[in-house]
Amino acid sequence: MPIRLAIAIAILMGLVVAVPAATTITVIQRGLALNTASVSLTKGDRLSFTNDDDVIHNIHIFGPGTDENMDLGLQKPGKLLSYKFDKAGAYRVRCNIHPSVKMAVTVK
Repeated sequence: MPIRLAIAIAILMGLVVAVPAATTITVIQRGLALNTASVSLTKGDRLSFTNDDDVIHNIHIFGPGTDENMDLGLQKPGKLLSYKFDKAGAYRVRCNIHPSVKMAVTVK
């Protein structure tokens, strides 16, 4: 009986697969621009936007392959907004108020 239990445990241990933890990348809005022009993510990763400007921003995320967008809402100075990317593809991010606040996101 102990041998069967040991074999069963060994089989179950072989079935355990490590799932990588999702990553959160933080982008800073300052001087009516983002601190990076592009970022690469993996499905399930999260992108956070910190408003370090003295003006309100309104981040929109477009894509992949569509002009439909996710409006993250008005973002007051000092506020952090976050979005989880669950679908692979190319995205565009921009502030609906300030066209200079923009970036590209690639999700694999």
